[in-house]
Amino acid sequence: MVDISEYRGIFLEELEEQLQLIEDEILRLEQTGETEAGIQRFFRAAHTLKGSSASMGYNKLKEVTHHLEHLLHQMRNGERQVTQELIRLFFQTLDGMRALQGEIAAADHETTDVSGLIRKLGSYGAGGQGSIPVMQLPSGEDAPLPLLWFHVWLSPDCEMKLPRLHLIDAKLRSLSTVLRMKPELEEMDINDSRLDGASWMLAPEGDIHGLRRHIASMIDVENIYIEEVKDTAPQRTKVRLAEPETDNRADREHFEAAPFAADKVKPPTIRVHVERLEKLMNLAGELVIDQAQLHLLSRRFHQKYGADSMTEELGQLADHLVTVTRELQESMIKVRMLPIEQLFNRLPRMVRDLSHSLNKQIGLVIEGKETELDRTLIEELGDPLIHLLRNALDHGIETPELRRAAGKSETGTVRIAASHEDNQIILVIEDDGAGIDPEAVAQSAISKGIITAEEARYMNEDEALRLIFRPGFSTATQISDISGRGVGMDIVRNDIERINGIIDIETAKGQGTRFRIRLPLTLAIIRGLLVIAGNKTFVIPMSNVAEILRIPAEDIRSVRGRPVITARSQLVPVVWLHHFLQIPRAEAAPNTLPLIILGQGEKRLALAVDALVGNQDIVIKPLGSYIGKTEGIAGATILGNGKAALIIDTASLFAQWSYMV
Repeated sequence: MVDISEYRGIFLEELEEQLQLIEDEILRLEQTGETEAGIQRFFRAAHTLKGSSASMGYNKLKEVTHHLEHLLHQMRNGERQVTQELIRLFFQTLDGMRALQGEIAAADHETTDVSGLIRKLGSYGAGGQGSIPVMQLPSGEDAPLPLLWFHVWLSPDCEMKLPRLHLIDAKLRSLSTVLRMKPELEEMDINDSRLDGASWMLAPEGDIHGLRRHIASMIDVENIYIEEVKDTAPQRTKVRLAEPETDNRADREHFEAAPFAADKVKPPTIRVHVERLEKLMNLAGELVIDQAQLHLLSRRFHQKYGADSMTEELGQLADHLVTVTRELQESMIKVRMLPIEQLFNRLPRMVRDLSHSLNKQIGLVIEGKETELDRTLIEELGDPLIHLLRNALDHGIETPELRRAAGKSETGTVRIAASHEDNQIILVIEDDGAGIDPEAVAQSAISKGIITAEEARYMNEDEALRLIFRPGFSTATQISDISGRGVGMDIVRNDIERINGIIDIETAKGQGTRFRIRLPLTLAIIRGLLVIAGNKTFVIPMSNVAEILRIPAEDIRSVRGRPVITARSQLVPVVWLHHFLQIPRAEAAPNTLPLIILGQGEKRLALAVDALVGNQDIVIKPLGSYIGKTEGIAGATILGNGKAALIIDTASLFAQWSYMV
């Protein structure tokens, strides 16, 4: 007997996909009205969930989707129209299914009481066709049929073929007498190539057309063909079984063209558990480290033994391994990539609910859903993106009355866009609201003791705007469930910088605000600049390096007691890496000082080191629970010589020396 629990992961993935589709269709119904195609997609999603939840034994979810399907059936038949009351009921139903989804994912058990929701759906549906119909096998008065072969094909995209065949087998045995099955279920496992379909030898006990319709209505059944039994094996002899509603010529042609023994076209994708991808990524990272060590060893052999045939062969092998490793690394990064759509899909419902609670009219524009990003980054982006969006809805977009008085459309717009730019991901969140007043921000910061009036006097507009990222800052006059508790924007900045991102802000009073986030494509393997400070090697992420300078030590000047240099007509503060890390400096200071100009938005900081080594691909390794999180250190890596090197957290550099920039 098959263990259905083996397919729980696949079921949960299908459940999330179908619930998201249902949410999209409800929002589309509310915004643009009813369309035949939209209702059909909605109905199909509910029908799919009803079948899959029944097959997995989740009866509460099955009952909810069964009643939802009935309402949609009425809409398909033109017996019911879209109303605000119906939209609210659809959203309540979706929320109930989401609650069941969370319980199934967490404990594989349904505990939410959905009886009230089912009563609402049932009573609402009774206003159309009456009570919920129950499908039964017709008991026709026709003469007994001869033995029949009942051939069933499953849909090519069916994710749980073996459980589906078990369910079909159980249903056929409950409605007729099954004499034989080919192939036998006990002979097959989940990897069997024969899972595209099966044949049952039946001795029908009722209307064969009713039996056919019943099985055809089951989830993932693509086609059915019936023929008379001539001997004990399935034959190609045709028996015309005319049906009242359709001709089965297409079914017979399908049977001739695609017998079970033939290969069928498979979808060009497979589902792989994320742990397997993580394991492959770790192995690719280890290979990057070994490749660097082999390349270093090749150079040492060349220096020691000269250009003989063996050292040349070793060098060629090392160079080839560099190429192969880089291609493998890039391929693994692409495998980990997911469309950012799955993150963006959460937002329309949230905007809809919040705009209603705020009594505002807000439209959401989403661009670049197809942009791909590392799955880890997508997970990390969820909270900061929601913070920014809620802030735009609450503080950014004005009420319809204020917008009308300002000569604007009563409906505000929030735009979220994702795109690729220079091997990075650019994420934009902007609104056409009231904008941010830098002077009001500064005054609020003074009143909360975040800065002094003296500090505010020397701030430009950009510096004043960035005060919103300080802990405890808020301009809200009232505390609400949406925002205004003095937390949020500092969390956004910290979350973005923790994943090596940079957030910038642009605003125009009365016109709106734009937040622009720059992110690396992946966090697992990055390009790093190797530097030496205090006779130790460190790594600076190249994504934070604006440029590299070599200057005479005397070019460093002092302004208000702070070391600075002039770079591209801009005063840039200088920080020594050994000061930042509190390690001894090299005994002999070089006459020409290497400076790494780091960038964070419009800010610049010059990091002074003892020497530059070069850049290379590095694999980021966590420091582990024994060491834990260390201020100023983002992780570690293994160099080509087998030694460990710490990776500098540039966000901590800017945070610690923010008074200088």
